[in-house]
Amino acid sequence: MGQQVKMVGWYVCEKTVRTKTGKLMWFGSFLDVEGNFFDTVHFPNTTKEYPFTGAGCYLIYGKVVEEYGFASPEVLKFAKLPILGNPLID
Repeated sequence: MGQQVKMVGWYVCEKTVRTKTGKLMWFGSFLDVEGNFFDTVHFPNTTKEYPFTGAGCYLIYGKVVEEYGFASPEVLKFAKLPILGNPLID
């Protein structure tokens, strides 16, 4: 736990919740390159600067934390990656 990781994931869904103090936070679900699901935790200190921006592929930089017995990255930085067309097909 506590190790910093970089991951790429295909956005599946998110769940928006409020903390005890009323601030927004998210839990995100993604698919990795092998088709395995993984979840992310987005605490209020990062949600404004690094929001979800819809369907697509995201680069996730985070710290591994354990929530309810499961390891997942706590998002420190988060960005949607551009999907480029294949010039050989286009």
